[in-house]
Amino acid sequence: MQFEDKKIKNGILWILILLSVVAAVNQLLIGFDIDEGYAVSMPFRLLQGDHLFADMWEVHQTSALLPAAFLWLFYQVTGSTAYMVLYLRIVATLLHLGMTVLIYRKTRKYLTADWSLLFALLYLNLLPKWIISLDFSMQQVWGLTLLFTCLLEERGTEKKQLWQDFLAGLSLAFTVLAYPGMVLLYPAVLVTICMCNKALSGKDKCRKCILFTAGCAVSAVVFFLYILLFMPVADFLSGIPKVFMDGTHQFTMQTKLLLYGQQWLNVAKQLLILSVLPLLAALILQIFKQKKRKEKGSLFLAFLLLFVAETSLLMILGNLVGIQMGPFHFQVRYLLFFLCICIAGWNVRNTDRPLFYVPIFLMLVAFVGILVFSNVGPDSSSSYLGLGILAGFFLLLKKYPQKEQLLFATTVLFVLSLLFCKGYYVRITEYGPSTVRQQRVQVTEGALAGIYVLPEEAEQYMQEHETVQCVTQPDDKLLFLGTDGILNLSATCPFVSPSTISTPAFNEQWVEYFTEYPEKEPTVIVLAKNTIDNREKFFAQNPFGKWIAEKYDRLHMEETESLCIIKKEKSE
Repeated sequence: MQFEDKKIKNGILWILILLSVVAAVNQLLIGFDIDEGYAVSMPFRLLQGDHLFADMWEVHQTSALLPAAFLWLFYQVTGSTAYMVLYLRIVATLLHLGMTVLIYRKTRKYLTADWSLLFALLYLNLLPKWIISLDFSMQQVWGLTLLFTCLLEERGTEKKQLWQDFLAGLSLAFTVLAYPGMVLLYPAVLVTICMCNKALSGKDKCRKCILFTAGCAVSAVVFFLYILLFMPVADFLSGIPKVFMDGTHQFTMQTKLLLYGQQWLNVAKQLLILSVLPLLAALILQIFKQKKRKEKGSLFLAFLLLFVAETSLLMILGNLVGIQMGPFHFQVRYLLFFLCICIAGWNVRNTDRPLFYVPIFLMLVAFVGILVFSNVGPDSSSSYLGLGILAGFFLLLKKYPQKEQLLFATTVLFVLSLLFCKGYYVRITEYGPSTVRQQRVQVTEGALAGIYVLPEEAEQYMQEHETVQCVTQPDDKLLFLGTDGILNLSATCPFVSPSTISTPAFNEQWVEYFTEYPEKEPTVIVLAKNTIDNREKFFAQNPFGKWIAEKYDRLHMEETESLCIIKKEKSE
């Protein structure tokens, strides 16, 4: 019987591996949205000579260093921006695969090969933004993976363990560069080091904390030396507030609290609706067992597994039965599962400190950092909880070993739902419903070359790509005003902008930028009609619109179906 079970498990795992390969290929070749355009155009600014915190006022600019390094290699070889999106996707896929191998090797120390492989597949297929690129979200996941791995190895005072403390500091520094809100993890990691090394003396704990801090400090020194190569300290300090002038991240405390309240209310409504059926089923199951005088199981476990099964089936079957969905549907399932795991983890905080403090407590702090420093809510952000969810299944397996087969089946179902999110549903701009079954055509030019997108998207991109190429000359400076930042790479000249973020808000920041850097004033402005639909109001009332109206020749503005081209006044 055990042999048969083993064969079934192996067969299931092989199917999941094959589906993961298909999903990875789909992620490489199919679909594109504005967030990925931002993740490509922002690091390219470093290649054209822009500098962090000087003439780059990007909110996520510190995450540009890693992709810029790979883009530099690509550009040195090709001398072109063509196929750049596909190239970065391939690099990100290989890096993520390497991290997946690390997860497998780490969990293999505690679990059987089949469970370790299943957890590795869970990690491989749960992407925070459902795109595979070198953007800040993937970098944050990789940084946390390295951090947690180091912390789980660092207990003790032997030389190897002390090195792990230092490496943990380097890992946190990388994570903070990817997502500055992760700075909240620094004090949390110090607490974790102390709590996971209760048996050590105060002196030894202090030494471990100092080594961890040294790893952070070394990284910080190297980073600031790099920054100060291009600007004095005073300019750097004065440049930091300008980054936070970005209109998409500007909220008063009152507005932010009101927004949070509305977002959490919406989450509560979704969770209430999704929890009713699993809770009723779990209660009925308990009553049935009681009547049959069987041993009562855990109501908590029954509810949690039924909830995972229900929401996973919705993701798998929803589109097949007529519900139009995309990869971001039912994201609250990650949130509820993780919150339940936090409760379960609290109960083992004294008996299994590393399991609670490293992947659960630190993941909770990281999630708080995402919510505090982000402009998106808990629903959209909950897919960042991947490592916490993985730890949750590990905790359940450890706490309920007698339910191993049931847990294995539920985890398989969950991974299948992730495969649907990654390989069947396709992320498109505005998070609309989309699947691989829709007709797509391959883009053949520009940075998007090699990617398959919807026919109307391909046609619009090709037209806009050709337009930007035609209206720019090598001695021009392009300013693109729109959400599709990938068009910056279509220019035959450098592009200029305080920020290439995919959700631009044109405020005083833009006026101040070109006032402070007059040498960067654009000679050609390309304005996307879908970003600024009421152009008369924009030029009359918006601070940056009025700046453009004063300096540029609006009377001779050229128009295409989707773009407006504005150039300097002829007298200039």
